Amino acid sequence: MRKFRFYYNLQKYLFRSLAYSAVILLSWTASAQAEFTTWGNMTGIRVDNQLMEFNSSLAVENQWGETWRTRKEGQEIDFKREGPKKVFSYQMKNLKWTQAIETLGDAKAEVEVTFVSPKDTLLNAAYFTIDLPKEFGPETTFSFVNSGKVRMQDLQTGATKADYKAPAQGMTIESPTRKLVLTFAKPAEVIINREETAIGNIRLNVVLASGEIKAKDLHRNTFIITASGEIDRSPVVIKVFPEQEGKAFDGIGGNFRLQNAATDPQVIDFTLKNLNVTWGRVEMPWQYWHQNENEDPAAQARKGQIHPKVKAAMEMAQKLDQMNIPVMLAAWFPPDWAIIGKRFKGKHPDGSMGNKLDLTKNDKIYRSLVSYIKYLKEEYGVETVMFSFNESDLGIDVQQTDVEHNQLIKTMGALLRAEGLQTKFLLGDTADANGWNFTTLASTDPESLPYIGGVSFHSWRGYTEQNLLKWKDISNRVDEPLFIGEGSIDAGAWRYPQIFEEPTYALEEIDVYIKMMNIAQPHSILQWQLTADYSVMSGGGIFGNHEDDLYPTQRFFNLKQLSNTPEGLFYLPVKVDKEGIRAAALGDKTKGSYVIHLVNKGATRNVQLTGLPKGLKTMNLHITNLDSSFKKLKNINVQNGTAEFSLEGASFVSLFSNKK
Repeated sequence: MRKFRFYYNLQKYLFRSLAYSAVILLSWTASAQAEFTTWGNMTGIRVDNQLMEFNSSLAVENQWGETWRTRKEGQEIDFKREGPKKVFSYQMKNLKWTQAIETLGDAKAEVEVTFVSPKDTLLNAAYFTIDLPKEFGPETTFSFVNSGKVRMQDLQTGATKADYKAPAQGMTIESPTRKLVLTFAKPAEVIINREETAIGNIRLNVVLASGEIKAKDLHRNTFIITASGEIDRSPVVIKVFPEQEGKAFDGIGGNFRLQNAATDPQVIDFTLKNLNVTWGRVEMPWQYWHQNENEDPAAQARKGQIHPKVKAAMEMAQKLDQMNIPVMLAAWFPPDWAIIGKRFKGKHPDGSMGNKLDLTKNDKIYRSLVSYIKYLKEEYGVETVMFSFNESDLGIDVQQTDVEHNQLIKTMGALLRAEGLQTKFLLGDTADANGWNFTTLASTDPESLPYIGGVSFHSWRGYTEQNLLKWKDISNRVDEPLFIGEGSIDAGAWRYPQIFEEPTYALEEIDVYIKMMNIAQPHSILQWQLTADYSVMSGGGIFGNHEDDLYPTQRFFNLKQLSNTPEGLFYLPVKVDKEGIRAAALGDKTKGSYVIHLVNKGATRNVQLTGLPKGLKTMNLHITNLDSSFKKLKNINVQNGTAEFSLEGASFVSLFSNKK
């Protein structure tokens, strides 16, 4: 197995990044670039690091008025880089789409959209859509190339779906604080609708084609979008409350579900060596542990009849355990004998997913699971801290009701104790933050409470403030720590893995982490994954990149910066008086140790950080962004509980108190 020395590769990575940036700077800078989601909808263009927001999408409306629009996990998608272009490919309602986004510099972006139908079809229209933010209010004007000017108050809602419709070669949309200029390669009909969207109440639909669409005819248009507006550089006041200590943060963890024997080992070795990993989650390959219903799997294993996937998973758990990293086990796939009917993949007719366990075999199922945990302890010396079925609320791949989830915990929990095992259960371990109600029954059942060791959800979606507070409440209810069992932001991104190296993805991911930390106060966030899958590394054959040696990406350095937080610090309340800046504060007054994590998704601005303990004198400021990788910038002086510093735009910044 190839060995990697961190600092050698860090220097190589930084050199590589600088070389890459030098090329890109010919056309754009880190402070002026197009921003987009992992599914290709643009979210705006950065100007001096401030996002001039708008939301784009592609849409198709059939002849009956039904509309489908590109959205998260809403269509088949692929993504690749072609030089400076970011190319998204879609399959949506039998139409094949391609969208190429390129930053041109000077706050400009080019968007080329094409689509083709494999057969003759009839459409009301196919659209390139732009939703405008709330900054485009009542005083907004729309100026069309060769077609005059329209004010917002001139728009009339009539019997049709369009408030205004006109052919155009381009247009300028202007409000007192924002300006958006669009030019079209080909003339197109523009439809303006006043309707509520996710960011405002104005939607622009640019028609790509309508009516009869001939099979295999290519429809194309290219749009140049230029954004400008006021840059908010106003000072920010952030206040912490060090006397109000909350739950403890134990640090970052990782998922170690082995899926690629060729590339996983190098990533695992690198991340375990160069990150402070405090928790580990490993797969229980139950499907391969107990394939024959009538055999004793532990007895078979002791005879040497152990599946290679089981052996590898147990060795992975042992590796973590020997590093004093507590191990959770999660089971994905059940054996055939344990489920009802034949194994199923995809969605059932009712929209549900996964495979339901045969409840008539519950005792045998529970004993099978216990035998794995017991064998792991006896033969590999690993005491499993907690167990769960992965995302069983959704059915990935065991499907359970909340009643069955509760029954598993209290019945199998008692069986574990009878076998002398102290393993507890991870309550929930749901597919996203929306699944909190899946835990209600077990979290209020006194027979289950003794066997619950923690609470978990996965951060793929649903991380609203309301949901995060519910998970915090569940943790408080059962008096056990909360874990983000799988941390990241796009569950489908394995299909288009080049997206992982986009700075937009890195900044959004760490922003979600800081949000969850501040609101839900998780004990640990377990990155999905610290292997070659969804990797925070690249090169070395990962994602098909055989040209480069293994190197850490921006996402790795976000984790490294976050993992530098001393273990056991307590969450502290923190208030920020401006939008666009996310904060999480941690500290321990008995140790005199404090950390402030900040994500600035806007422009560079000055910060006044108040409320710090009077005895604190200096803090080290570290930064990770497109150009800096966990870089220490300077020491910040603290006087009478206040520190002042410049917060760089589009960056993850952390302040660590210096030891006394």
